[in-house]
Amino acid sequence: SRLAGRLSAPPAPIGWAPRCAAPEVRSIAAGAMAAALQGQDYYDVLGVPRDCSVNEIRTKFRQLIVNHHPDKGGDGEAFQILNQAYNTLTDPEKRAHYDKTGRDELSVEEEFAKGFGAGRMARNMRPKEADAQAVVNMAEQVSQGPTAHNDNFEAWMRERDTSEMVMTDKDFMKTALFNAADSATDVRHRGHVQHVLGSPKTDAYGKVLPGPVQVNVKPRPVKRTLDHDEILIRMLAVPLDDAMVYADLNQTSVCLGHTGIGRVEQAGARAELYKEDDCVIILPKPTKYAGNKPIGTARTLVVCNQDDIVPIPAQVLEELTPEQLCLTPNIVCAYVLLESFGSTLQPGDSVLMNAAHRSAVGSSMLQLCKLLNLRALCILDLQGAPKTRVKGEYGSKAAWQEAENKTPAPPSVREQYKRISEWLVSMGAEEVFPDAAAVLRWRDRNQRLLPKLGLDGIATRESTEQLIHCLDSGDKNAKCVVYGGYGGAQPIAVAPRLLSSWAGTLEGFSIARWVHALSANAAKMMAVMDSVTKLVRGNKFSIETVLYKVGEDAISDAFMKAAEASNSSQVVLIFPTLQEETENNGNIGAAAGSRAAGGRSSRSPTGRGDLEDPTDKIRREWLKLLFTGESEAAKNPEDPMAVACEYLSTESPSSIVIWLGEDMRTEHRFLEPLMAEKHPSAGMACLSWTDHPCADFYGQIDVQQPSITDGSWYAQDGMHMSASDLDMLHDIELIARSMVMTIEETISKVGLTWADVVLTGFGKGAGIAMYAALLGLLPAQVAGAVFMNAIVPFPMFLGEKSTQFKGPSGGAPVKMFTVWGSHDRATPASYRQMLANTLRKYPNVQCTPDTLPDNAHVFDQTTAAAFGDLLSLAMRR
Repeated sequence: SRLAGRLSAPPAPIGWAPRCAAPEVRSIAAGAMAAALQGQDYYDVLGVPRDCSVNEIRTKFRQLIVNHHPDKGGDGEAFQILNQAYNTLTDPEKRAHYDKTGRDELSVEEEFAKGFGAGRMARNMRPKEADAQAVVNMAEQVSQGPTAHNDNFEAWMRERDTSEMVMTDKDFMKTALFNAADSATDVRHRGHVQHVLGSPKTDAYGKVLPGPVQVNVKPRPVKRTLDHDEILIRMLAVPLDDAMVYADLNQTSVCLGHTGIGRVEQAGARAELYKEDDCVIILPKPTKYAGNKPIGTARTLVVCNQDDIVPIPAQVLEELTPEQLCLTPNIVCAYVLLESFGSTLQPGDSVLMNAAHRSAVGSSMLQLCKLLNLRALCILDLQGAPKTRVKGEYGSKAAWQEAENKTPAPPSVREQYKRISEWLVSMGAEEVFPDAAAVLRWRDRNQRLLPKLGLDGIATRESTEQLIHCLDSGDKNAKCVVYGGYGGAQPIAVAPRLLSSWAGTLEGFSIARWVHALSANAAKMMAVMDSVTKLVRGNKFSIETVLYKVGEDAISDAFMKAAEASNSSQVVLIFPTLQEETENNGNIGAAAGSRAAGGRSSRSPTGRGDLEDPTDKIRREWLKLLFTGESEAAKNPEDPMAVACEYLSTESPSSIVIWLGEDMRTEHRFLEPLMAEKHPSAGMACLSWTDHPCADFYGQIDVQQPSITDGSWYAQDGMHMSASDLDMLHDIELIARSMVMTIEETISKVGLTWADVVLTGFGKGAGIAMYAALLGLLPAQVAGAVFMNAIVPFPMFLGEKSTQFKGPSGGAPVKMFTVWGSHDRATPASYRQMLANTLRKYPNVQCTPDTLPDNAHVFDQTTAAAFGDLLSLAMRR
């Protein structure tokens, strides 16, 4: 009974009703409240303003849950809505999303955009108001009727993109301010100028054939007037690259050339940024000119706009010559390729390239890789060599193990491969391979890492695909960049399966597009060249060039040399001055007048006119006789030259060194200890050419005068020399013949022959010795020659005489060493290049040039040390 009493219900309190009767009433009230809260704005649900703080939201929420919490007899659905509103508005990110969209949950599209690219695609969310505007109420549209035309037009005007509709001051000047015809400027030069014209090679049916273009040089008229924004450029130098040799032409007689360097000759009325004689680089936008219609820089005078040129700073212009400056786009292209696309490379990483031997871009890239401690790997795929192509899956050994062509290469191709490979290694290449299969075999044999950067400068159908096989995978940031596109360029064919399995980046690059993409890039291009000048000054960077003068040298020879795969030097075209163009125009006019009159006359040997000036005839005959047995100097020679001093440590020296300097008092202090320490078995005789009776004019020439430091004095040819220049050549011949007589007396005295003689000198004395050695004044071949900072007058005349004197046949060529000072203003780079081109015309001479860093036109301890080292190489062994 006690247990039953415990289990029985306690007595009900007064006023209490059973719970079974209340739920029906309360569920109806709660359901009504939940329905009322459903769909309301969260701020209205909580009863707070939209700009309330988080503390206000929390306070209001605590007040509401007292009445609506299920444990307190509240409705569960209403409490859930309150809780959802609280959670949304107290979270900053969710509240911001709710304020913009009116939704507390992300849609499928928004959730995907938030997860893509670290959320950078999820920043612009559609506002809540746009949802209502996106709903089209057809009944309302019908009741209002069709929209007026003006409303549609105004809507279109509002929706236009006005970013491209800004009128600049340049546009305003062109269209609204003045008439272009009223602001035209007359061109001062009225005659014709030389044009390098190209035509496509075609078959008998007129179909264009692949390969180099057909080229010729013809005088053409210049535009008569300049528009207000046009500039007339007098061209100095144009690089002869694949863009010119393999120009994609579809019509004949097109003026070639995409880039070059020149000086402003005239400027239009509104071209106020440039003054006359400013030095600029022509580099037009790639979208402005096409490959079949270039801007045509290969002519003496070029008309272009201000947007097509880039000014050259004074500090760069002082250090580099026009021949070097015209290669600025090539050098900067190599720099930007390594800097932009090789940003993930570290010292010791490899870079793979396939066109290092074809242009100045490749040679620049090799030298930059060497400076940056990057390992340059070169693929040298020559025409005529057996083709071995990697085919198959990326990273599979079977792709290259089965690809083997056992056909031997022809001997000429093997010799060509050997010569180019040696040059590539000397420029900075670590390894050279004949094809991609050889690269993969080398990598497998030596367990080397694959390169992360490949540079395709050929852009043929298979070149890019072969590079991809040799690169690291895409997950290691591998890239393949196509920067070529001329010559034998073809549509690139890469198998999709190979591209997807490699998973790397395939990009293209154009230096012209890069320069014009940002205004800062043009300034950066000049900053890069400023850095290059320091490298050139320190003898750490060089590009070998070969000069051809338009209108004088055979232009077909220049294009053939540029097209040769084995040619490691960059061919550069230089142009005549306006004075020479005017003279040519006068001669052409005289010839035309003579033909019109029907007169018959003898043709000039130079082709400059039908009637030859008697003065020119005398000059030509005089130049032809100079340095021959029929010259006045040969018939009436002077006495032997005096010997200033001799260094003979033994009565029977093994060799005799002949020295012609400029200042024996200074040079004697370095030469005597040099011979005693380094060459005690050899003798030296220093000849005093400055005391020669014919040395007055040549000896007094100031080597620091502007005409010498800018190279114009050296650039004169025979037909443009003055009477004093001809007299100076006659004096040089007299001095050289006196030198030969003195040498004969010296070697007979010590019992030696001409084969034991080493011809040396400094400055103007070295120029005399070089004239004697090249123009056959020596009776026999010497052992060698070493010339320091040589001043050789008129190298072009010396080159013209090469056809008259061929030198001794047979035997090894004479070893000649030329040393230049990097700071020697008396021997500018244009003169050095001119002399190097001249020396190549003498097959009996093998010249090796070198540069002393931080050395001016002075014979000091540094110069003497370099002279002593080279003397050992020049002596007879």
